[in-house]
Amino acid sequence: MKTRFPCLLLALIAISSVFAKGGPAINDKCPVDGNAVRIIYRLFTEKGNVAFCCVECMALYEKDPSRYPVTAKKPGS
Repeated sequence: MKTRFPCLLLALIAISSVFAKGGPAINDKCPVDGNAVRIIYRLFTEKGNVAFCCVECMALYEKDPSRYPVTAKKPGS
């Protein structure tokens, strides 16, 4: 039971982050370097939630969003 509780807690946190402010990310790939995104690194923009692969990419995007175009997910993905 002791090992299940942390796993359940992490799963709950992960699920709640998806449904938190603004819903899921609009992109699958990091707009800065093209890697797969991690939902914990995201910014709330007028386009929606933009996710990134790491905190460094998120900071670069925040400095100059027009430099990094966001490719939205295909519908149904």
